Amino acid sequence: MSGKIRVVMVCALGMSSSLLEAATVKAAQEAGVDLDMQSVSAQQIAVYDFDAHPVDIILIAPQVIFKRRSIKAMAEPRGIIVQEIEPTIYGMVDGERLFQQILAAYEAKHGPVG
Repeated sequence: MSGKIRVVMVCALGMSSSLLEAATVKAAQEAGVDLDMQSVSAQQIAVYDFDAHPVDIILIAPQVIFKRRSIKAMAEPRGIIVQEIEPTIYGMVDGERLFQQILAAYEAKHGPVG
């Protein structure tokens, strides 16, 4: 793979996801995958500059799932994958499972990583 897998995780305030973000990045590092991941609030994603900061995948946390339709409307025309984070993955801060979800989504669209 050339470059990184670029992921934005959308949660209520852009802060509660920090533990899950760290655990997911750690799982990617252990697998030898270059993952650029950041958390933003639902308000921030509404005005996100996709041209300045390209994204491959947007993950939506359970508490802001009601924003899915509007996020998909702005992301999918740009070819960005939009997925929900399972409540159990989010609640258990399961970075390994979230990394596997990211990897599967990315590889389904772009082919094998590595």
